[in-house]
Amino acid sequence: MQKILILVDKIGPKKELFTQYIAERLGEKAHITLARFSDIYFQIDEKNILVEIAGRDITGYDLIYFRRAGDRFSGLALNLAVYLKAKGINFIDKSWAEAGPIGSKFTSLTKLALSHLPIIKSIYVWKENILQNKERIIKELELPLIAKELSTQMGKGVHKICSEKDFEKLPMTDSRGGSNQYLFQKYVELKDEYRLLVLGDRVGVWEKKIVTARGEFRHNVSLGAKEEFLKIKDIPNNLEKIAVDGARALNVQIAGVDVATDKKTGEYYLIEINRGPGFTYDPDISPEMDELAKYLGKESGI
Repeated sequence: MQKILILVDKIGPKKELFTQYIAERLGEKAHITLARFSDIYFQIDEKNILVEIAGRDITGYDLIYFRRAGDRFSGLALNLAVYLKAKGINFIDKSWAEAGPIGSKFTSLTKLALSHLPIIKSIYVWKENILQNKERIIKELELPLIAKELSTQMGKGVHKICSEKDFEKLPMTDSRGGSNQYLFQKYVELKDEYRLLVLGDRVGVWEKKIVTARGEFRHNVSLGAKEEFLKIKDIPNNLEKIAVDGARALNVQIAGVDVATDKKTGEYYLIEINRGPGFTYDPDISPEMDELAKYLGKESGI
């Protein structure tokens, strides 16, 4: 018996009738399940990705039909399609996996995990299901943990969760009045964070970001961190490889790759890969403009 999952934005009489018609026509050859996109649970790290729908591993289905996602669940549908394609699980429509750079930080993180690159363990559930999943999130990630708003950048919208009550304090709308979705991550005490400018198949520039504010755990220049540009000849080979492999996994040729070291173990973690990285334009401070110009010239045939 083949197992078919039909995913919808919401369940109502018409969608239930639709499922019933399909089930009747396929008879005993198939078992049909109707579920909502909001019932999906994502858990990812560099070794494994777990995706459940209403508590069941989604890889147990033979076919998944994205019946209706709507604007509300389009980002989640895209992310799920990327995972299903990589796993070789049949789904309809295939176009969902072809959104390219439109995906969110969550989509990028999923692609990095599928490439077995070193990322911080992360969990995603639909915002309306956060509270009912908070015990599981705490069990998997432990306290304290980090909640990141998927719609924000430059270190904004990053919250430290120290207790169950902190889940209830998370803003459900962003600064523009839109709906907030969260990615929950294991809290890792970081020692150093680097920004590497990947240009094609190499790192052209690397810098260390130094936190200046007491009690601040985010290494963002926009939040006051200082930049220290380092000699490219001194970059560790394994650090360069992680950055280049990460950009390649996302098919990005000019990328600002953030990599941090675990304070306890010294291991590297890929934090984020930016398709449109910010630059320091002053050539007396940063070699970025020189290296970028060389790369663009090379690519154009100069």
